[in-house]
Amino acid sequence: MSYQTLLEHSNRMLASVRNEDWETLIETEVEYVREVERLSHAEAGVELSEDQQLSKLQLLSTIMDQDREIRERLVARRTMLEQTLLSMQKKQKLEHSYRN
Repeated sequence: MSYQTLLEHSNRMLASVRNEDWETLIETEVEYVREVERLSHAEAGVELSEDQQLSKLQLLSTIMDQDREIRERLVARRTMLEQTLLSMQKKQKLEHSYRN
């Protein structure tokens, strides 16, 4: 059940990054981390059946695939922001040169 909750958080994070909704992404990521911590404590000493282990592996595989896409999109966003910042710095230097 908790891995399903992680998947739901992951789904929301992926939707947020696809929509460039950075605030919701951060909020959902905080919830995701809390759930991971809760799950790590709750799962200690719990034995899973083969079916439960298979289900867990499938959910984790989906979560990992989504995490990869989220990271790729975040890296692309960071690169775009870096380029914008460099462009602004060049513009400021050029304006400064014209004033002097």
